Amino acid sequence: EHAIAMMFALARQLPEANQSTKAGKWEKTRFMGVEVTGKTLGIIGCGTIGSIVADRARGLRMRVLAYDPFLSPERAKELGVERVELDVLFRRADFISLHTPLTDQTRNIIDAAGIAKMKKGVRIINCARGGLIVEKDLLEALNSGHVAGAALDVFEVEPATSNPLFTHENVI
Repeated sequence: EHAIAMMFALARQLPEANQSTKAGKWEKTRFMGVEVTGKTLGIIGCGTIGSIVADRARGLRMRVLAYDPFLSPERAKELGVERVELDVLFRRADFISLHTPLTDQTRNIIDAAGIAKMKKGVRIINCARGGLIVEKDLLEALNSGHVAGAALDVFEVEPATSNPLFTHENVI
């Protein structure tokens, strides 16, 4: 539920809209955000938590792609997700949510090369582990506008108060 809440907050720009309204501004048209219904969610890691996120996303009428080397075709069918390779997930997802442990195989799973394959305007959610995303690559992609936003509950080094992502306007 936390990952889904982060996805909604990111999609609908809730923190920014709240802050703007509390500052006495009435910028309704500035914070329209995007709908999640009909969009494609790419889940990296479809174990216990990833499969729950997939279930919730399907309830929101999202298409769900899953990249997980341990996900069997039978389990993917049972979950109602499309099992894909990572490059396919990067190319097709409107939102990407990480739900994998930090291992040698998953460290820096999202880097500049992966981000370059993603749709312009993709939104990334990481409530799993710091170190899954190359943070400097994400920062560059946010600054260029290739990545529309990120919702991060974890950072490679915490506390993250000196990390430029921590105060970036398009990061929750």
